Amino acid sequence: MDTGSGLLKPSSDFVFANLFGVEKHKRALVCLLNAILKGKPPIKSITLKNPQHKKQRKDGKTTTLDIEATTDDKTVLDIEIQCERDGNLVNRAIFHQSRVTKDELDAGQSYDSCPNIISIWLTDYHETQRHHHTHEAVYMFKANPLDGIEIASEKTRIFIIELPKIDLRKASLNDMFSVWMYFLKNPELIPEEFITKVPEVHEALEELKLLSANKEFRAAYNAHLKAQNDRISREANAEARGIAIGEERGELKGKKEMALGLLQAGVDANIIAQTSGLSIEEIEKLKAESK
Repeated sequence: MDTGSGLLKPSSDFVFANLFGVEKHKRALVCLLNAILKGKPPIKSITLKNPQHKKQRKDGKTTTLDIEATTDDKTVLDIEIQCERDGNLVNRAIFHQSRVTKDELDAGQSYDSCPNIISIWLTDYHETQRHHHTHEAVYMFKANPLDGIEIASEKTRIFIIELPKIDLRKASLNDMFSVWMYFLKNPELIPEEFITKVPEVHEALEELKLLSANKEFRAAYNAHLKAQNDRISREANAEARGIAIGEERGELKGKKEMALGLLQAGVDANIIAQTSGLSIEEIEKLKAESK
């Protein structure tokens, strides 16, 4: 639990979504995305979307993304912060992309109408055995006796950025990627020139200060951390006893417990929705049932 008065971690999924996934700070998100994608494609503007994708089957998964947006060229972006290792990041990225594709393609449309989809996963731990900090994956043809490796399609792209592998000592204004990574990893010590010469970084830092000083937001952040830690503890204990865990059921139970605790603490329903991934309707139902 964070009880201090310092800045909250922007590399937390909860803080990241509230920093960059809101209308008033889209400019900062555009700047961050251009720094990561390096102009492929160049992004001038984005439209933020509802990050929750409802399950399509009774036994299916509900997917909640940290931030989902569409660019001016209709590319769909899924931006995720991953704070804990679960060993399934690539599989999760593929699942998220398939869910987004299904939601974006209307009935009767040809497959040519599928949008370009880019998933960006920032991990707060070492995810791969690779040496560099940034990795891009696309569909590839494997080599065969007559042909070498070649790209099959860049319709869907997955970026994995491993924050611990980034050397902040090399950060420079000549490399906007390194400037933003400095902000995500260590906003307390970010060089003054990054703040004064990059308006978007200044904007993000000022918002981070406001969120960090907001008692209600910090309480929601702590509740989010507690729910994550409780879930990890439940899964570890259950695994030790040889009990198979229903992931969907366990996640939903944890979300409801966290939402109920925040309701009892008087936290605003919109902040609870952002924290828990539940819809406003589900939160109102919980509120009614708890009376």
